[in-house]
Amino acid sequence: MANYCKSSSGEQGLKWARVWFKQFCLFHRRPVDLSKEFTAEEVIALRSKRDAGVPAWKRMKVIEGLIVFRESVQHRDPVDLLPLRETMRGIVSIERAKSEGYDTIDDVVGKIDPKEPDAIQEFRRALRRGGMALRTERTYVGKLKNFMADRGLTCLADFERIGAADVEAHLTDLAVDGNVAPSTQNVSFHSLLKFFTLVLKREMGKIEAIRATKKPMTPTVLGPKEIAGVFEGLSGVHLTIAKLLYGCGMRISEAIRLRVKDIDFANKQIEIRQS
Repeated sequence: MANYCKSSSGEQGLKWARVWFKQFCLFHRRPVDLSKEFTAEEVIALRSKRDAGVPAWKRMKVIEGLIVFRESVQHRDPVDLLPLRETMRGIVSIERAKSEGYDTIDDVVGKIDPKEPDAIQEFRRALRRGGMALRTERTYVGKLKNFMADRGLTCLADFERIGAADVEAHLTDLAVDGNVAPSTQNVSFHSLLKFFTLVLKREMGKIEAIRATKKPMTPTVLGPKEIAGVFEGLSGVHLTIAKLLYGCGMRISEAIRLRVKDIDFANKQIEIRQS
């Protein structure tokens, strides 16, 4: 039995909340006083950073950090900041689409099929508002479809009777009958958690399902000499991409999206967007 909540996620969120609050104070040129109240208008002033070239996803992180800070440190209601987060989510999606050469977010991920169940349609809309990558959307939607098929659900109204026990049974079936890898079970859990949070607007509850214990396959890797042989057979752009993959550990999709402005030669850094 195991609880699927990550023990360190809250600590990490609080750590970054304090960091962003300090940055917020520096931006407004005032002393860092953890008890000092701040308004939504002061947070909106951060939008002026847009002129300095700060991407929307980073401004989104600031807003999310300040919401966590308001709740966890100052113990105040962040209700006035929630509309800012929703607005910024839309801006993130639009900016992501334009950065990839598209006019709208629908051009990136395709229009929502009206023939799909309403639960799937709403889930897609919620994920797109949150700026989720297409690959993540496809994975999460696939896991939700599997859950709906397993529990005999056909529409959003059917989820009124669905709770933690159903999710727990589904995850246990994946481990016992499906013999899936732990990572597959984890993805199923997180996709359902997203659906409960974004679409159903309620807590999923504590989940104690049997964890998948399938041993991971040890990957076959190339040795240094074999890597050198691969490099000798490449040239030009393809050699540069291969060296980036090997030296930085980035994915192929991340390497081919790199632009000149993403590379900081002075500080020896490469900025990875939409990782």
